[in-house]
Amino acid sequence: MTDTAEPAPDLVAYLAAHAAPAACADALIRDDQGRVLIVDPVYKPGWDLPGGMLEDEEPADGLTRELREELGLEAQVGRLLVHDTVPPDRLGRTILALVYAAHPAAPVDVERLPLQHSEIREARFATEQEAMRLLAAPVAARLAGAARAERGAHIAVLRDGRRVLRDGLDYYRQLPAPMAAATVLVRDAEGRILVLDPRYKDHLELPGGMVEAHETPRQAAARELAEELGLRVPVGRLLVCDCNPATLSRHGRALTCHVYDAEPLDPAQAKALRFTDGEIRAALWLPPKDAQEVLPAVLADRVAAGLQALERGTVVEIDRSTGPGADAAAESGRDA
Repeated sequence: MTDTAEPAPDLVAYLAAHAAPAACADALIRDDQGRVLIVDPVYKPGWDLPGGMLEDEEPADGLTRELREELGLEAQVGRLLVHDTVPPDRLGRTILALVYAAHPAAPVDVERLPLQHSEIREARFATEQEAMRLLAAPVAARLAGAARAERGAHIAVLRDGRRVLRDGLDYYRQLPAPMAAATVLVRDAEGRILVLDPRYKDHLELPGGMVEAHETPRQAAARELAEELGLRVPVGRLLVCDCNPATLSRHGRALTCHVYDAEPLDPAQAKALRFTDGEIRAALWLPPKDAQEVLPAVLADRVAAGLQALERGTVVEIDRSTGPGADAAAESGRDA
C-alpha cells in the first residue's frame, strides 16, 4: 500500500459516523517579562488561556484559527506541552484538551488587540502566580503542567488536570541524559531515618525524586520535600554522590543521585508531615540499621554512606561502574 492510495469508502463512512471526543487547543503565550497571556471569555466564568474548540482540522491549525479569530493575533504554534483528558462524567462528553507553546509574530500589545467581543471581554498578561489564581481550576492545572513541560523535555500528560503516572520506561526515557536524582537523608531528634512507602513503587524509598531540566539537584531535593511531605526546611550539605552507569540502570540511562543532609526534625515537624501530592502512602521512622534492612540494597548503600559522611564531615562517592580501577565506594577528601 502506498501513501497515495485512496482510503476505502467503507472506512471513510465509518469514521464520519464514529462517535468522537470533543477537542480543544489552547496556547501558552508569554511576553518578554515571562508573563502569560490570559483571556476573559464571555460564554463561561473565569479566565482562560487563549484558544478554543477544534473543528474538523488539525490541532495546530485550529489553534492558529482561534487566535486569529478571537484576538486578531498571528502566532507560530510550537511544541505540544500538555495532553489533558477530561472524562465524560464532568462535562457530559470526553474532552481532549491540548496546550501548545505559541510564539506571536510581533510583541503583543493587549490594548490594541482587535478582540472578538462576542467571545472575549478582555485579554491581559499576568504572572504565572496571578494567572493560576484567575484561571478556572482545570485550566490552572493545565497551565501548571505546561509550565513544567516548557522548562523540561517532556509533554505533561494529565487526566482532568492531574498528572498521570506513566510507565517507568516512558517516564525515564524522556528525561535529559544523564538522569539526575536528589535524595534527602531526613532524620528526627532521636536519630531515626525517614523511610517512605510510595504508591507508585513496589518497594520503600527515601524522600526525593528526579531532578527536572530547569533545576539543580539541591533545588529538586527541596521541591520534592515540599511536594511529597509538605516539608519546607533548608536542604543541608551534600553527603553522597552515587553514580550509576547505564549498564547497571534498569532504565537504560546513566544516573547520578545526590544525597543531602537536613537538620533533624523536631517532634512537631515530624508529626506535621503531610502527603500533599497523593504519591506517598505512609511514612516510617526507623533506626538506621532497620532502615537499611527494609530498603533495597542501592538505597541502603546511600543511607550507610550518608551516615558515614555525617560522622566524618566528608562527602562519599559511590561509583558503581565496572571498568578497571573503579572504586565501589570512595570517600572524598574534601571537607564539608
